[in-house]
Amino acid sequence: MSQTLKALPVDLAELCIALEADSETSELKWFLDLESGRVILVSREYDANEWGGLQPEEIEGNPARFKPVPPPEPNHQLADMQAFVAALGDARLKESLELALTAPRPERRFRAVLGWLPAELEKWHAFRQQRCEARAHSWLSTVGVAATKS
Repeated sequence: MSQTLKALPVDLAELCIALEADSETSELKWFLDLESGRVILVSREYDANEWGGLQPEEIEGNPARFKPVPPPEPNHQLADMQAFVAALGDARLKESLELALTAPRPERRFRAVLGWLPAELEKWHAFRQQRCEARAHSWLSTVGVAATKS
């Protein structure tokens, strides 16, 4: 049986920020409004006036309308880096990045290597965004939503 997805204008870039935010260790709580498609951040700075008077308790207490955005999987960033490296054609860069990924704090080493290569860094950011958007679409389908252009 196929589920029909509700089309909503979801800002995928904003949803990606929410999907990558470490909300487990912070006071940030992200929600998707299943009526409007808006991604809402509830934090200490939350201003109900920006959201039509909607109070945090109303958001958190209504899971049928407001779906909590799940925290990131801890291995997504490393998996994205490994996939990026695997797709590279430049053998020297590939070797440098593979070495960076085996070092302590691989994310930091990876970014340090790419920091010297602005064009490759830009390719990395585009690659990472594309993978995050694919994860966003996947999560949206689990809550019955198909993103449309916002």
